Amino acid sequence: IITKLEKGRAEFAYNCVKRAIEIFQENHKKQKEYKSYTRKIPTMILSNGLGQTIAFVKAKAEKGNAYDLIYKQLTEYMKSDHTTRIRMPQNKNDLVEWVISCDSLTYRYITQEILAFLTWLKKIAEGLIEEEGE
Repeated sequence: IITKLEKGRAEFAYNCVKRAIEIFQENHKKQKEYKSYTRKIPTMILSNGLGQTIAFVKAKAEKGNAYDLIYKQLTEYMKSDHTTRIRMPQNKNDLVEWVISCDSLTYRYITQEILAFLTWLKKIAEGLIEEEGE
């Protein structure tokens, strides 16, 4: 049975992937990049830490690319009602700045929350974004 929290994460992730497909409708390469990054980012968080990974994603974000969209989606998610225990203040706009300014307990909660969300994002991207030739 899926909990209300997981259902909220799943719905949010589903909408994010659908939006990515719409945005990159004409560009299958960007759709594949989005799908690929949703696979890589959780591993990067586990090996390098959340702060470094989010900073990396932000550094790679250029207007209209997959990293930019994922960074915006992570920020939107952390400001949404679907998160547990911790929510990014609405008056904050920079995810990296917020994450690195938190105390260690809050930082761990944010890491768990973002990893849980990315699990759904990755699963849904794998299900909805087709490889070429499929």
